[in-house]
Order: sequence, then structure tokens, then C-alpha cells
Amino acid sequence: MIGRQRRLVAAVLGGLLVLGACSSSDNNSSATTTTTAPTTTTLTEAQSKEAITKVFTDFFDGKNTDLNAKLQLLDDPAKYQALYNKFATDPVTGPQLAGTSVTVTNVDLKTDGTAEVTYTLNLNGTPALMDQLGKAVLVDGEWKVSGTTFCDLAALGNPAAAQDPACA
Repeated sequence: MIGRQRRLVAAVLGGLLVLGACSSSDNNSSATTTTTAPTTTTLTEAQSKEAITKVFTDFFDGKNTDLNAKLQLLDDPAKYQALYNKFATDPVTGPQLAGTSVTVTNVDLKTDGTAEVTYTLNLNGTPALMDQLGKAVLVDGEWKVSGTTFCDLAALGNPAAAQDPACA
């Protein structure tokens, strides 16, 4: 069972990388609305939760084979690129990626521009790793999957990944 979970996690990791969150501005305005400082993108709590869910969903979408686009969904794509490519191109885990997906069950926004994300990794529509705790980070106004989330899953799939320079 543990070997199967490791292979699943390794497969899912290759399918990871979430696309930049959609940034939309609130067009509602009224005479009583004031802003204290101009911002380039202001997301409401609901918009942030929706964007985070989308980024996790896109990152774990095994049907999307554009690895570079998925890599851009991480908070620091260049830092994690080599490790990500290892999982994505592995002859064992790579082919399993087409069946991976994620179900986000909770997003807890923090005041520091991060969010805790509870999610389940699915393989061919069946929950495989339930109630995982991950993190999203706000980077230049867009929500991204945190590299620590990627590294934690990589280490589950292959304990040696925890020693990779990107994760160490």
C-alpha cells in the first residue's frame, strides 16, 4: 500500500503546477466606498478562494500535459524546475499523470499573503491521498502553489526528494 501511495504521489507531482490565479477587480462602487492605498489587484476573500482553488486544480490536472505552463503555477518555478521535470518525465510516474486531479475542500486565508489549502489527490477520479494540507502564496497579485507543498508531496513519493537542493 505504501509503495502504491508513493507511486501515486510521484505521479501527481509530475502533474503539478498550478496556473496563475485569475485576477479580476471588483467593479462595484458606491459613494461610501473608500480605499486607503492604491493596489494593482485587489481580490475579495471569495475571489481569492476561487483563484486558489483554480490554481491547485490546474496544477494537479493530469490531462494538461504542458509541463512548462504547470511549472509556472509554483511560487518559484526556476527553483523547482529540475525536481519537477524529474517526476514528470520518470518512466514510472510520468504515464500515471493523465489520471490525476485534485479536489480542494477548504481554503483558509491568512493575513500574510498565504493560505492553507486542504485538498484530496485523486487518481482516475478516486480519492487516493485525502485531506492533504498545502499552502498557496500570493506572488505579484497572483495565487500560486507554494514550493513547500510540492516538496512535501515529492518527499512522500520519493523520500530522497526531501534532500533535493530545491527542497532542502
